[in-house]
Amino acid sequence: MSSVGSGPPHVPGAREAVPLSGWPVLAPMAAYLLWWLLGVGDMIWLIAAAAMLYQWLGSRHLGIPRSLLLWGLFLVWCVASMVMIDTTGRLIGAVYRLLFYAAAACFAIHTYSARRALPLVRVTGAMTWFLACMTAGGYLALAMPELVIHTPMSWVVPQGLASNELVADMIVRRTTQWSPDLWEPQAVRPAAPFLYANTWGNVYSFVLPVAVLHLWLTRGARWWWAWAAVVAASVVPAVSTLNRGMFIGLGVVGAWAALQAVRRGRVLIVLAGVVITPLAGALWIASPSGQSLLHRLESTNSTVDRALLYRLTLEGALDSPLFGYGSPRPAPDPWLPSLGTQGQLWTVLYSNGFVGTALFLGCLLSVLALAWRRTDPVGAVMGGIVAATVVESLYYGMMTGLMVTMVAVGLVLRPDTAVGPGRRSEDGGEVTLSSRAQRRRTARRASSDRPRRRRS
Repeated sequence: MSSVGSGPPHVPGAREAVPLSGWPVLAPMAAYLLWWLLGVGDMIWLIAAAAMLYQWLGSRHLGIPRSLLLWGLFLVWCVASMVMIDTTGRLIGAVYRLLFYAAAACFAIHTYSARRALPLVRVTGAMTWFLACMTAGGYLALAMPELVIHTPMSWVVPQGLASNELVADMIVRRTTQWSPDLWEPQAVRPAAPFLYANTWGNVYSFVLPVAVLHLWLTRGARWWWAWAAVVAASVVPAVSTLNRGMFIGLGVVGAWAALQAVRRGRVLIVLAGVVITPLAGALWIASPSGQSLLHRLESTNSTVDRALLYRLTLEGALDSPLFGYGSPRPAPDPWLPSLGTQGQLWTVLYSNGFVGTALFLGCLLSVLALAWRRTDPVGAVMGGIVAATVVESLYYGMMTGLMVTMVAVGLVLRPDTAVGPGRRSEDGGEVTLSSRAQRRRTARRASSDRPRRRRS
C-alpha cells in the first residue's frame, strides 16, 4: 500500500512504543446505558475522541485511510463556513457539530489503526452490548413512558448551562417523547437511551446488522444464546418506535449484503431471504404494531412538512452555495423546524454549502466504492451500513449514528477483517505518520546488507 508522511524519531521508552488501546472505541458503545443514566449522554463520544487523540501523540502505530482525507477537508470547510454565522448561539451549535464530525473521524482512524487491541469480534461484541443497552432502554420506555430521571449531572451542571434546552435534555432524562395530554392519542415511541425516537431507529438500523454478524462470528461460543436473545428481544422496542426510516435503512443494509452474497455465489441463501422477508413483513403488518405504523402513516403530516422544509432548505442553500450559512436558521413558516434540519445531508448543505456537501458525501461514497470489493460477510455488512448512512442522511440527523458508521468504515477498510469466502485485502491506500522515515531506514538497512565488493 502507498503511504506518505513522516513522524518523530524513535526514543527508547517513549510513549510511541505503547500500542494503541481499544477501550476508547469499545467503552462508549458497550456501556452506553450507563452514560445515559449518568447524564453524560452523547458527550461520551467527544470524551472518547479526546482519549484517542492523547494516545496518538507521538504514536508510531497510526494509519489513516486515504478516503478519510476527504473528511479532513470537510472539517476544514466546516471551519471556513463559520464566517457566515451571525449569532453566538449558532456559533456554539456549529462548534458542537464540528467536534462531533471530528470525533467521528477519530473513531474511524482509531478502529483502523488499533488492530491488535480491536480485533473484529471484540468490536462486534461491543456493538452487541450497545444493542443490549438500547433494548433495555426501549423496554424501560414501554413500561414507564412518563418516567423522568434526574441524573447525577443535573446536580453538578451550573444553572445557567442547565437552562440550555440540549443540556437540559441530557441531564434530565425522559424515556419517550410521548405525552398523555395530546389532542389525539398516540402510540408510545421509545427514545431511551437517546434523546429522540428517530435516533433510536437510526442507530438500530446500523447496530442490529452488526449484532447479527456477531452471532455468525461467534457461533458455538458459550454466550451465543444470550446474544441471540438480545437480538430477538430488540425487535419489540424497535417496531414500537414506528420509525419508517429505520425499516428503509435495514432494507438498504440487507440489499447490499444480499448483492454481495450473490457475487460470492450464495444465490440459494439470498433466494430464501427473498421469500422469507416479505412473509415476515406481511405477518408484522397484520399485527397491532404494524397497524400502529399504518395509522401513523395515514394520520401524520410530517411527510408534507418535510418536503416543504427540504425545498426551503435547498432554496436557501442556492442563495449561499459556497459556504452555506454556517448553522441552521429558523424557517419562514413558524410551524416548521429550522432550515437545515431533519436530515444530516440537509444540515451539511445548508450549513456548509455545496462544497461541504460534496466533501461529506465524497468521503462516504469513496469508502463505499472500496467496500464494493469486499464480498465477504463482514465487508458486506459494513459496506451496507455505509450505504444506509448515505440514504438515511436524507431524513435523519445522525450524530450518534455517525459514530457507528465510522467504526464500520474503519473495519471495512482494514484488510484483517476479511473473513470467509469473497474476502479481498485492498484498502485503497493508507497515510501513515512515520512512513517516509521508515522507507529511509529500510533503504539504509537494505544497502548495508549488500555484500561489499573486494578490491582487486
